Amino acid sequence: MNRDDFMIQQYLTLRDEIRGCKTRMFWLVVLTTVLIPTLAFVADQYGSLFAGASAPFVVLVLLLAFVVEQNDIIRAGRFVRERIEPNIQDAPGWEEWLESNDRLRAVDRLFFGSILVIFMVFYAIGMRTALESVAKQWPEHEWFARVAYGIGGLWLVYVLLRHWHSCTTTKS
Repeated sequence: MNRDDFMIQQYLTLRDEIRGCKTRMFWLVVLTTVLIPTLAFVADQYGSLFAGASAPFVVLVLLLAFVVEQNDIIRAGRFVRERIEPNIQDAPGWEEWLESNDRLRAVDRLFFGSILVIFMVFYAIGMRTALESVAKQWPEHEWFARVAYGIGGLWLVYVLLRHWHSCTTTKS
């Protein structure tokens, strides 16, 4: 296999990886919008402390999975822009063209930011519901729950701040 064939194969592989990441992200969003309200409903209707108490942590796990998928897409795009596009053609490639104007990546930032806001709202609602449930059933352990959910909330903010740039642009 010569160098050009190898570069084309890398490009095709990364394109498939990006397609797979986008599919997984779609299903993560669907799962989140169905699972979290369902957990809240179960916790409310059946008094399930476990369902209510676990909801905020389920949100955090789903958020982590979403951020990983978004980061993988951007990382593959960065590799395409920096390593493959310059070797395949003399004209700017897709990723270089996208990064040539901030408006072209605006949808990526809007989508990522919107999903993070939705996850934060789900986390806040789940946390409040969980704290009420814990306070009702185990009032002496409420402060444990507050500390655990507080750490989770700080982690959520950290993820937002740490990964915003790496999940919305292929520029280094």
